[in-house]
Amino acid sequence: MQVNRKFLYWGTFLVAVGGVLVATNLGELDTATLTDGLRLWPLAVVLIGLALVLRRNPQLSLSTGLLAAAVPGLVLGGAFAVAPRYTGDCGARTEPAVTERQEGTFDRPASVSVFGGCGSITINTAPGNAWHLDAGNTADRTATVRSSPMSLSVQATDREDGLTFLNAGRDVWVLTLPTTEIEELAVGEDAGVGTVSLPGARIGQLRLTANLSQISVDATGASLANLYGSVNLGILSIRLPAGTNLVGSLRADAGALQVCTPPGLGLRATFSGSPREVRIADLEQKGSVYENAEYASAAHHADLDIHVALGAVEINPIGGCK
Repeated sequence: MQVNRKFLYWGTFLVAVGGVLVATNLGELDTATLTDGLRLWPLAVVLIGLALVLRRNPQLSLSTGLLAAAVPGLVLGGAFAVAPRYTGDCGARTEPAVTERQEGTFDRPASVSVFGGCGSITINTAPGNAWHLDAGNTADRTATVRSSPMSLSVQATDREDGLTFLNAGRDVWVLTLPTTEIEELAVGEDAGVGTVSLPGARIGQLRLTANLSQISVDATGASLANLYGSVNLGILSIRLPAGTNLVGSLRADAGALQVCTPPGLGLRATFSGSPREVRIADLEQKGSVYENAEYASAAHHADLDIHVALGAVEINPIGGCK
C-alpha cells in the first residue's frame, strides 16, 4: 500500500503540536523545559532544508521528512504553551505602585468593551447595576475609560507617544460588572492574560480576542445567546453555560482552543480549515462534524462553527479547561 507522504508529514506535525499542549495541560512540562525546547528552532530550519535536499533519496527522504515535520511541531507547540506565561509580565516583576478606581452604573442594557495591552485582565460580576474598575500599571500609566449609562469602554493607554512595548509597563485591571442585562461584552488581549468569570450575567453577545495571549472564560453560570471568539498565537479556553441555547463562531489561527460543556448541554460543532488537530475527551476527532450524546434529548443546545488554520482544538479535555 502506498502512503501519501503529504498527509503523513502533516499528521506528524499536528501530533507534535498537540502532544506538547496536552503534556503542558497535564503538568508534565514546566516553563523551564518549554523554554529549553524553544531553543531548538534553528534545528527545525536545518531539518526542513535537509528534507528538501534529500527528497529524491528513497532511503533517507522519509526519515528526514518525519523529523522535519516533528521538530517544528514541537517548537510551535512549545511557543503556544509558553508565550502567555511570559507576556503577562511584560518585562516587569513588581505589582503596580498605584491603582486607580473608576465606577459607574448602567440604567439600561449596556455595551461593554475591554481591550488590554500587555498585562492581565480579571473580569467578574456582582448583583446590581453598578460597575467598578481597579486599574494599575507598573509604569504609572492610566487606562483609557469612557462610560455612559448604557456603555463602558476600557482600553490600554495609547502608546503613540514613542514608548516601547516594554517601557509602557504592565497593566493590571480588575473589572466588576453588574448582573443586569448586557447586550454585548467584548474582551480582547494583546500579549497578556485574561480571566473572565460571569456568574449571574445576562449577555446577548460575547466576543473574545486573544492575540499572543491566554484568555480563560467561565460562563457556566451565565445566560448567553451568541458567542464569537478568535485566538492568534495563544490559548482561548471557554466553559459554556448550562441553562441557555447559544450559537457561536470560533476561530483558531496558529493557536489553541479549548471548549468545555457542562452536563446536560447538547453540543454540535462543525469544523473547517486546515491543518488542524481536533481532540474530544483527549481522543482524536477525524470528521468535520461532532455531536455529543446529549444533543438529541438536551433541553439546551450549543451550536458552534469552528475554523482552524494551523491550530488545535480540544473539547472537554481530561482535567477540564484551563
